[in-house]
Amino acid sequence: MRPYEISALIAVIILVILVIYFVTAKGERKRLVLVNSDGKRIEVYAEIADSAVTRAKGLMGRSSLPGNEGMLFVFDKSGRYGFWMLNTTIPLDAIHVAENGTVVDVIQMEPCGLNITDCPVYNPKAPSRYVLEMNQGFAEKNGIVPGNSSLIIGS
Repeated sequence: MRPYEISALIAVIILVILVIYFVTAKGERKRLVLVNSDGKRIEVYAEIADSAVTRAKGLMGRSSLPGNEGMLFVFDKSGRYGFWMLNTTIPLDAIHVAENGTVVDVIQMEPCGLNITDCPVYNPKAPSRYVLEMNQGFAEKNGIVPGNSSLIIGS
């Protein structure tokens, strides 16, 4: 083999390994508690997305999500993190949570499949450190209201 062929083969092998890692990447599952605007505690279970790979993958490729299960995106610092629904087929609520646990925004997001040219980015009204994705309608059904609800992790 010529040197450039060896380099190309190594690049393909690395690419395959990265794709396999991305496709199979899954975060640990944790119990979370949301406290709604009436003070009622709602227990949910969420897969934790706390690395660049698990956050990038999100809920891509999933066809369903059980009622009280979702995904919690954990960021290193607070910010206005925009989300899009590329390769996502489930309509979702994005519940943005400040560092202190207060819900600061709830955004209903629609799937856009693989349509990269017409896939909106959903930006929150306020900075958050956590974003909990649940089935669309979860927040309204459970009384999760920005400013009057909170998230407790691991209780």
